[in-house]
Amino acid sequence: MKRRQFIAKGAGCSAFLLSMSPASLFGAWSAKDFHQCSIDQAFMAALGTSAPDRSDKITIVASPVAEDSSVVPVQVISSLKSEVLYLFVEKNVTPLVIKCTLQGNVLPWFSLNIKMKESSTLYAVVKSEGRFFMTSVNVEIVAQAC
Repeated sequence: MKRRQFIAKGAGCSAFLLSMSPASLFGAWSAKDFHQCSIDQAFMAALGTSAPDRSDKITIVASPVAEDSSVVPVQVISSLKSEVLYLFVEKNVTPLVIKCTLQGNVLPWFSLNIKMKESSTLYAVVKSEGRFFMTSVNVEIVAQAC
C-alpha cells in the first residue's frame, strides 16, 4: 500500500512541478539560425557578416580523418574571452551545428560529437568584445552514416 501512495504522490508532485516551470528554462529553437542554406548564408543569418576575422587564438581539435560521419568528436578551445560560440559544418544541410551563449566573458572549451553529411570544413566562430573571430579545419569522412 505504501508503494501506491508513494507513486501517487510522486506523480502529483511531478505534474505540479511541470505545470509551474517557466518556459524560459527550456532551450528556445531559433529557426532563423538553423535552416537549410549555404555556409555564407548561415554566416549572414547567425553573425550578420559573411567574413569574420581569422584568429590563431581559437583552436579546433578534430581528427583529420573520421571513420564514421554520424559521430565526429570535436573540441573547440579559445583563449579569447567570449560571449557566444558557434560551430559550422560547411557541407551540412543546416551548416550551424551549435550556438552557445555564454554568461559573462569566459574562455570557452567545448567537446562534443557532431554529425557530418560528408567531408567538409569545420568553422569555429567566437564573439569577443563585439567582434567575430574564426578558425577552420578540414575533416575527411571515410564512411558515411545511413
